Amino acid sequence: MKITRLERTVVVVPFIPGILPPPDYEEATPGYPQPLGERRQDIVRLHTDDGAVGKGMGGPYFGRRDLEEPDLVGRDPLEFEPRSLGGGPWDMALLDLIGQAVGWPLYRLFGGKARDRVPVDYWISRMGPEDTAAAATRAAAQGFHGIKMKCKWEDANVADRVFAAHEAAPDLRIVVDPNERFHTVENTLSLARELEGLDVIFEDPIPKGDSLAPYRRLVAEIPFPVAPHLQNPRQAIEAVHLKAADALNIGPAGWGFLDIARIAEAADIPVWQASNVDVGLHDAFRAHASAACPNCTLGSDLCGNFVHEHSLLAEPLVRDGCVTVTDRPGLGVDLDEEAVQRYAVDP
Repeated sequence: MKITRLERTVVVVPFIPGILPPPDYEEATPGYPQPLGERRQDIVRLHTDDGAVGKGMGGPYFGRRDLEEPDLVGRDPLEFEPRSLGGGPWDMALLDLIGQAVGWPLYRLFGGKARDRVPVDYWISRMGPEDTAAAATRAAAQGFHGIKMKCKWEDANVADRVFAAHEAAPDLRIVVDPNERFHTVENTLSLARELEGLDVIFEDPIPKGDSLAPYRRLVAEIPFPVAPHLQNPRQAIEAVHLKAADALNIGPAGWGFLDIARIAEAADIPVWQASNVDVGLHDAFRAHASAACPNCTLGSDLCGNFVHEHSLLAEPLVRDGCVTVTDRPGLGVDLDEEAVQRYAVDP
């Protein structure tokens, strides 16, 4: 098998109604200077001389961006060590080809399947209690077991939203994610007291800075799980050492996810897989790593497939709040080519 051609398609897939912030909750930040619905993503393909095609996807971005093409034409995908390939679009496509070449689904490359089904939570952004209740109703009707809601202290409605979601769908676990914007330990503890007795997780409530030490107090005093969102193994080691986490939301995909998750596993800490609210291929890639992780037992953020107008996949990835991980080689998913062309834009 030799790679003969590289291909890139840029897509913009809008969100469905009821997911993104309504106008009075919209805000621009350095990381999100435009509405989420305007983000672009790159779909890449590696074509080979035997007809196999490796598929990959890059993370979302705003505006136009050049994508450097690596020197892969004429190379055999089996020349590459899988452990050296990260979560970038071309690396993902190479892993897909390697899996196809050896007849293995990606979860086997990642160490073997620990579970057939990866739990997934519903996802919504900042909004009011009424819209939150409507989203929780939708989530429960679609078979989800948890819902994540973005929020911040300044909204002054976090407790009201949690109560609204709980009343609308009492069996849903509610993950409250302010992206560190509860700001202080005291703010976080005051909200926790209001929500005591409910099935809640606080994700990343306060800034982590150079130390997770403040999280140790939150873990000790809050009666439900506190889960920092971590990006590297050093943070995970510190979280375990300080007893500063009841659970972890892990940012990197692929091998980076597994490296951090295994540190947490040694301390009996459950984890879930983060995302960038991507579509299709990225969620499928993350699902394989999650399936290879024994302690990935909490609802992961593989939500792009049901919060956008289309996943760009030929078959839905998430059903009844779970991904059933395929045994087909590589990523094991097909693109809906008509949908890809429908949402394609000029690079």
